[in-house]
Amino acid sequence: MKYKNKDLLDLYKLKVEEHWYTMFNPILEYLGDIRGKKILDIGCGSGELTNELSKKAKLVVGVDFSQEWIDYCRGKYTNKNLNFIKAKASNLRSFKNDYFDIVVMNMVLPNIETAGDVKKTFEEIGRVIKKSGVFIFSDLHPLCIMAAEEGNRKQKYSKNFSYFKNGAEFSALVKIAGKEIEFKNNHWTFDFCTDILNKEGIYINKIIESSYPKNAPKKFYQYSYPEYIIFCCKKRP
Repeated sequence: MKYKNKDLLDLYKLKVEEHWYTMFNPILEYLGDIRGKKILDIGCGSGELTNELSKKAKLVVGVDFSQEWIDYCRGKYTNKNLNFIKAKASNLRSFKNDYFDIVVMNMVLPNIETAGDVKKTFEEIGRVIKKSGVFIFSDLHPLCIMAAEEGNRKQKYSKNFSYFKNGAEFSALVKIAGKEIEFKNNHWTFDFCTDILNKEGIYINKIIESSYPKNAPKKFYQYSYPEYIIFCCKKRP
């Protein structure tokens, strides 16, 4: 993300606005009553969901590897129970073991480039989350990944791309407000991810294949398939 490019930032914010309908609201609905909870938001980006969680939770910490996003969030959000820290998902050493009740990780997985970092990320989440804690993470839905083109989205695959190849590279070219923004991604199979989670004592409790609700603005293209998939997990007691 080119943070000094205002046009690009405006397009990104429009995409985040869309996320309220496809990801943020479904996550908030699943979490329910979060009063008294300590929450970690990994890959917080521009902080909209992080800030919303802080309105009811006891403590919310947003982490991102981008210093630009951390500076942006610190300047925009001022809730006393909200903090932003620069950190890599695979290295959460700032936090103690069994510290958080809830960990949220939105669309971070496609930005992790190596299998080792995927493994370390899930291991770190397993370490910092309490027993019986909730872990929610989202990814691009397999149908979305393999649909070459629909509506305002077009995929650009790396040479010899295969859905079954962990770390396979592809880009999503998305048109927003008549302009195109490119999101570069790495694909990780669910087999690979769930094997790591199981070793951390984390199991999938519910899968949400998010769709656009009836109140979603018409300016957002409503795909005929789910664009995102949300995994709602729990750590074993």
